[in-house]
Amino acid sequence: MAPFLRFIRDFALLVTRIIVGVTLVAHGWHRWQVTGLEEQMDIIAEVGLPSAYGLAVATVAFEIIGGILLIFGLATPLVGLGMLVLNAAIILTTKADSGFYAHENGWEYNAVQAGVGLILLAFGSGRAGLDHLFIRPRDEDGVLISPAPPPRQPPPAAADDDTQPPHS
Repeated sequence: MAPFLRFIRDFALLVTRIIVGVTLVAHGWHRWQVTGLEEQMDIIAEVGLPSAYGLAVATVAFEIIGGILLIFGLATPLVGLGMLVLNAAIILTTKADSGFYAHENGWEYNAVQAGVGLILLAFGSGRAGLDHLFIRPRDEDGVLISPAPPPRQPPPAAADDDTQPPHS
């Protein structure tokens, strides 16, 4: 049963990474090419955060680059941490008083993104991500490499007369 559950976890992480990665790239691209960095800078400056241009560029770059990395399963825990921090900051600075629902400019979408970021931070990309090529997974006990089993002892000699050397 454990191999099946591990397969399901890896498959779920793969699907989640692809969907969230595409969503991040689409949002970053939209902020960059459609609404423009100026609108992002206005939102950041309106809430009183310093360096509005730098934060706007960093947000858009994170969404586009982080989304691409998620699609391939590279640096997944780091991107998950970024998603968690970015969306928590958005909720606390711009959406806290807006209500819950996203269609009313609330924090619903950002809460979901922060939750997914936490899951990706905790579980990584799974075996279907490229992270798996660079990060050696630990077993369930947290041991990176299990110790070698003790060598097998030969079975005790039988007490047959044929196997005993002749006595003189």
